[in-house]
Amino acid sequence: MSTSSGSVSSRLHPFPSILRSGVLVLILGVSSVSAVAVAVYPHSYVIYFVGIAAAALAFTFFKDRYKYGRPTTPQLIAIYVALILGALLLIGLFVFMPDYGSRNFLLLMFLIIGIVFVPLSVASGPLMLLLAALCIVNALLGLWLHRISFSIFGLVDGVLKIIFRLLMLRARPVIIPAPAVQADIA
Repeated sequence: MSTSSGSVSSRLHPFPSILRSGVLVLILGVSSVSAVAVAVYPHSYVIYFVGIAAAALAFTFFKDRYKYGRPTTPQLIAIYVALILGALLLIGLFVFMPDYGSRNFLLLMFLIIGIVFVPLSVASGPLMLLLAALCIVNALLGLWLHRISFSIFGLVDGVLKIIFRLLMLRARPVIIPAPAVQADIA
């Protein structure tokens, strides 16, 4: 005879890092909108770098505050893959494209951030995957449509991230039952 134990998992949401990722997205979105707003000033592009650094720090150091339980092993691996991939791609961008304030540099940076959101979506949910696709499309359109002002693509990038943060904020904890434990009683 077998019985199952009804316990509750330490995870409160299928994507426990959704709020944590939302903080990352919000900081990136606000930095995009802010940088476009002050684009007339020299070196205003530095706001993007500050935003990326602040978002990465917030994502790394506030991990216990903004999550619904412990991510699964595949979700943790996806988070680390996203962070390492982002660091490597951004380092490559800095090395191979040293014109930091150029339109192409900034659009490639948006593209890289969109690419990083793909593995991060494993831990953050389908909203992050949709945001990744939209950010990638926006960056590619910006690289392709040279006659349209960069400000349009910068604002679209920032507003998308802010909107998706608001959508992620709606995530509420749910009880996820722990896997049933089979016990054989003779």
